[in-house]
Amino acid sequence: MTDNDTVLEVKGLKKEFPGVIALDDVDFDLKKGEIHAICGENGAGKSTFCNIITGIYHQNKGEIYFEGQKTFFNHPSEALKKGIRMVYQERNLIPYLTGSQNILLGEEPLKSYFWIDEKKITRIAEAIQKRYKLNAPLNVPVSSLSSAQRQSIEILRAFLYKPKVLLLDEPTSSLTESESDALFKVVKKIKSDGVSVVLITHKMEEVFENADRITIFRNGKKVITDKRENMTQPICIKYMVNRNIDNLYPPITPSYQETFLEVENLSDHFFLKNNSFSLKKGEVLGFYGLIGSGRTETIETIYGLRERKSGSIKLNGETIIPEVNRMIDNHIYMIPDDRKEKGLFYSFDLKGNLSISFLKHFTRLLGLINKNKEKKIAKKVAENSALKIKYVNLNQEITQLSGGNQQKVIISRWINQDNIQALILDEPTIGIDVGTKFEIYKMIRHLAEERGIGIIFISSELPELIGICDRLYIFKEGTINGEFKREDFDNERILECAI
Repeated sequence: MTDNDTVLEVKGLKKEFPGVIALDDVDFDLKKGEIHAICGENGAGKSTFCNIITGIYHQNKGEIYFEGQKTFFNHPSEALKKGIRMVYQERNLIPYLTGSQNILLGEEPLKSYFWIDEKKITRIAEAIQKRYKLNAPLNVPVSSLSSAQRQSIEILRAFLYKPKVLLLDEPTSSLTESESDALFKVVKKIKSDGVSVVLITHKMEEVFENADRITIFRNGKKVITDKRENMTQPICIKYMVNRNIDNLYPPITPSYQETFLEVENLSDHFFLKNNSFSLKKGEVLGFYGLIGSGRTETIETIYGLRERKSGSIKLNGETIIPEVNRMIDNHIYMIPDDRKEKGLFYSFDLKGNLSISFLKHFTRLLGLINKNKEKKIAKKVAENSALKIKYVNLNQEITQLSGGNQQKVIISRWINQDNIQALILDEPTIGIDVGTKFEIYKMIRHLAEERGIGIIFISSELPELIGICDRLYIFKEGTINGEFKREDFDNERILECAI
């Protein structure tokens, strides 16, 4: 290498998994004190690339140079010692440890040869938090924290020692807009200190607001690297998906019918206060609000996942007691906000994850499973879905799929049910590329307009709610603070209700 400003360079990087080439002859370089964004569809090879740089995977071919020296990381600890740190899209925290303990995990100060100095752990963690102004409780188990607070802990852990290279994989997927702004202020600060940042995000506005250069991956290959000022969002999207997406949202043809679900004065014992709303058949109903505003809590209460204090719930005019099995028996299905903790079965292969919602169709006496029937059902779900799942075979581990394809698996297992009455989608596009988002939007409108299914769509991204919903409810501090029909959608008025 001849460029003294280059801190990291890879040449001809290739990585193969059984039946798939994840990276194919990829070249990449990262300069000192720059933010270099990597964009691409789910499954394009972005996370595999980062896992090689951090020593989690080993390349089949290719060379890695770090600070001018040819390098091969046998273990992630070797990358950490060199000053390469990564914040992963999927949280990697120890649930029963506190925020402070997670931040200093593996780097705990000792007050003797055997005893960990817990007070010093707290002091160091608080000092890091104060320096970078990312707020999250430090002295409670992280299992009790929100997704946004856990993400903040992950980021603070990466900042424990000033890294030379910081890789951020969808760092704002669980953060509010203000928290995202605070994070990028920190990122720009460490950039000015000479830290190099690799930013992986599907939020194009983050790329064009923060990146110095942009690299596009598609199907495991690098397509282009260029300066941000030489690129536009439409050009980036075209490189990513290899086609024009002139309109990011499908056309809307309202077709809602009679009211299907009615909720009146719903409250829980802690947070929710007298929330009332309704859902019509064939309607796409949006729930908007800041993270922690009560959107998810409301849905989990009517679905029987949280205890209800008061309020009534009616389906087709009949009052019901909220309970998970009763909702499923009424053909109301829910896609949760956290696919890792709530949506996927990591001990099952792809076939098991696709077929789990059809269990009654292939189990026999005493719970015995008809393997052939299970395989046929899983294959039908994978191939007949409105979403195109990229996979090698039905027996592969679910972890071998990209995050976007894992999300498609969760959605597909429910939209292929015969008698769906309603579908609840909680943040279904988190960490999803623009091409896959468009598939999900089309699927939502098709279910509503062609099949008459009522949809509740929860999202922190107001543009997508405005793009595909018929009506919006705005949540604030545990209560519904406003309702908007499509013809009245207005960004400023909606945000005023939410803040």
